[in-house]
Formats: sequence, C-alpha cells, structure tokens
Amino acid sequence: MTLPIIFMHRGDDDYLTFSLRQAKLSNPHSPVYLLGKEANRKFATAGIIHEQLDNHMTTAKAFAQVYQHMHVMSYEYNLFCFQRWFILRDFMRKNGMQSCFYLDSDVMLYTNISKLEYQSFSMEFAWTSFVGIDTLDRFCNLMMKYFVHPVMFSQLVQKTIEYDQVINGVPLVSDMVLCLLYYRHYSGKVHTHGTFGDTFFDENINRPLWAEALDKKKKVYVYEGILYCKDEASGTFKRINSLHFQGLNSKSYMGDFLCSNIPQSTGAHYYDYMTRRWTPVK
Repeated sequence: MTLPIIFMHRGDDDYLTFSLRQAKLSNPHSPVYLLGKEANRKFATAGIIHEQLDNHMTTAKAFAQVYQHMHVMSYEYNLFCFQRWFILRDFMRKNGMQSCFYLDSDVMLYTNISKLEYQSFSMEFAWTSFVGIDTLDRFCNLMMKYFVHPVMFSQLVQKTIEYDQVINGVPLVSDMVLCLLYYRHYSGKVHTHGTFGDTFFDENINRPLWAEALDKKKKVYVYEGILYCKDEASGTFKRINSLHFQGLNSKSYMGDFLCSNIPQSTGAHYYDYMTRRWTPVK
C-alpha cells in the first residue's frame, strides 16, 4: 500500500518546489498533495496534486473561536499552526484517507515512507509524521479541550514553562507543545527520536546533537547518491531519511539537496555550507 504524502503551505516561497519534488522523487508511487493557496498552485507540477486549503476550514474556524494567543509570533501565524491539524483531518476524511505522511514544507524526504515500521513514528515530530485519522481525531479533540476549559489552559501554560518554551518571560503556547504533551501522556508510544535502525528522520539540521558538525549544522555526506550523517560517538554512518531545514537561512540550501543536484558518482562527498558545493572527501 502506498501512503499519501501531504504538505500544507499558504505562501509562494520558492523553496516549496524543492520539498515537493524531492518527496515525489523518493516516493514516485505515492500521491503527493499540497494543501495551499492559489498563489502556490504553480509549484504543483510533475504529478503534485494541489488542493485549496480554504475548502477544508470548517472545524479550523471553530477552533479559532476558542483559541487564546500566548506567543511571540503573530496571532495569525500561531493560530494557523494549530488549525493545520484540523484542516488535515477534514481533508483526509473528505477524501476517504485513513492515514498519510505529513511533512512541513521545509523538509526534504529521502526514503519510502510506506514502510510499515514508520507507522510507529506518529506525532513525535510535528514536522515529519505518520498520521492516522483516529490519531488526528484524538489530537484535535485534545486541543479543543485545552483551550475551552480554563483549568486545562492553565495546565497547558504550565507545561509550556516546564518544557522550557519561554522567550523574554512569555510562555510559547504552540502546537509543538501540545504535540509533545499528546505524545508523552496520551499516545502510549515510546520515543524513537526519529531513529530506525541505522537510519534517521532529522529533527533540525541546525542541531547536530549526536552527529558530526560543520558550521554548527549536521555535516552531510553523500556516497553513490545516498545521504548520510556520521555518529560522532561510534564513528558509524547513519542513512538520512529526511532533513529538516528549519529557519530562514537553512532553507536557502534546499535546492542543493534535491536528488538531481546530489553527486551520484562513486566516491564520497560532503556538503560545504560556506561554498554551497558538494566537495570530495579527501
């Protein structure tokens, strides 16, 4: 069974073309959808299916009536981060989809996401996730409860502080916090941290964590067209399932990580962020 891949984006940012094309290149048999606006329909080429997200706003608008803003980002931006889950659920239900793989528009995908093992990778990373319609029902209902009931909203603010999501004294109440809360207390799942055997889904390219670093980012290698990162502790290489180009500056690299722009020849290369070139390993 091939799993639908779904992106959601309101703007017409050029980097969107790279994430869409890469998803289709790595999963040629999966339908790839962009829930977007008329302004970004131009990116729906080479088999990408464009759908107007405004046609799936009914329950998202109901959530807007109870939403309470507590964040340094704009009201509209943060509200939409919550609303996207309602939009996704309503779109899937309307189209008879029981499950999909959801990706943020700054994620580049390099693996076949229809593998059964990836079904356990659900709501752990809000930007890269297998999602079932039943999970979305539970998550959307939970979001409504936390905003409708004053006591639960106070608990949400407290959890936000406990998760160290605070800037200049402002708790950053976000869908990311609720995803984490849902995963830890309601999903019944154990953290995978995006790792499956010797492969991994990236949390953030700007956070090397266990990986060898270059310019404060994960150092990315390629060998015969396959991307890897090196585990600093063990010295072994982990195959990359996805890369998350979080942040405005990081998005400028996405075009260089499209499969058609990655060296396919024998011999290892690494990506040099300073020169923006794939460089042979000496």
